[in-house]
Amino acid sequence: MPPAEAHSALPAPELPEGRLYPQQIRLAAQLIDTILTTTQASDRVLLQAFRADRRMGRRDRLLIQSLVFYVLRYTPALRAGLGADTPLAQIAAALWLAGRLDEKLVAETGVDPAIWAGRALPDRVAWAMSAADAQRLEAAFGDEAAAVATALLGRAPVDIRLDPRWPTATVIDALQLDGFAFSPVPGLPQGWRCAPPASLLRHPLFAQGAFEIQDAGSQWITAACAATPGAQWLDLCAGAGGKTLGLAEAVGSAGRVLACDTDASRLARLPERQRRHQLDPIEVLPIADAADPALAMRAPFDGVLIDAPCSGSGTWRRHPELKSRAADLPALCATQASLLRAGAAWVRPGGRLVYATCSLWREENEQIVAEFLAENPQWCAGPLPSALPEDARTAPGQARLRPDRHDCDGFFVAVLVAPAA
Repeated sequence: MPPAEAHSALPAPELPEGRLYPQQIRLAAQLIDTILTTTQASDRVLLQAFRADRRMGRRDRLLIQSLVFYVLRYTPALRAGLGADTPLAQIAAALWLAGRLDEKLVAETGVDPAIWAGRALPDRVAWAMSAADAQRLEAAFGDEAAAVATALLGRAPVDIRLDPRWPTATVIDALQLDGFAFSPVPGLPQGWRCAPPASLLRHPLFAQGAFEIQDAGSQWITAACAATPGAQWLDLCAGAGGKTLGLAEAVGSAGRVLACDTDASRLARLPERQRRHQLDPIEVLPIADAADPALAMRAPFDGVLIDAPCSGSGTWRRHPELKSRAADLPALCATQASLLRAGAAWVRPGGRLVYATCSLWREENEQIVAEFLAENPQWCAGPLPSALPEDARTAPGQARLRPDRHDCDGFFVAVLVAPAA
């Protein structure tokens, strides 16, 4: 049952050839429901499902993965454009768009494709995001919003950050001999991109600490810190510690990096990564909040990095499920502003305060920084890395990394300098 030409604004999913079976459709729908009704990441849910059924063949896994990610990526468009409100209906719509919805699958999904014939598509439905998010995107990027929206529907690359202890040629040559294709990320000496994207977690060099998997945008945030040998840094929202590792490499054995987070379970992943890379200057400290007295005992710091919790809209290529999870922006913005104020208290005179999010929205980025500077006019903008692309710079000390221009996750970063004593 081929789709009507009127729906060409919605691309058809790319599915492997061969027959489709009702049990595959049911499993895909169950996984989508689990992802959308819990806080679990889509890739983790799929991995758990595939591990639970070792007999599932490669084609079946590819089919289910393709369906799940297509639906997650286009859920807002399938709802607004075709009225498909349930995972089964959304899968049916995806199969209809691909011309693969036969009578047996119609019966399985309970959807009559006749309801879609000639249906008019609302404006901007091809952006595959809510109307509110489309307005935020236009507010942030103006006439370039459509380009950003299109880029967010693509597949994210796989970037790695090389451990400086290892010679670049040794690592890259070994990976390429094993069939992986890599190219350098301009401006990031340790950044390399795998094309096409591939899983590298089981490679022996990963286990030996030769590289970390880290998006180029995240690597630029670490570069913006400009940490120097012997410096003392606080990573206030360290999470699992990807940027902490980069800071520790920069400060060296004479420096110190304090990695903190209120989520102790995420922070617990850092010591293993630290051991793998043999990085001594990291102290891991779970905290109650950004004003925890334990921070006062270790302050002041030469620099503080705040990779603030946010909507995650810049990561929609990797985590398309986030666009269907309502983010409490007022609460997030209040947290971000509070973190920036608290982090500033731990910076030594003349030190650096780096604020970053993986959000595209101005409310979480420029507005937070503007409010901080209005409250603290003695602070000023600091220098950005000289190698940072010129088209990423948006204001003194501020930059936006974009999926359409830089093929990385969407990031905002602001570098601020504390007043001298």
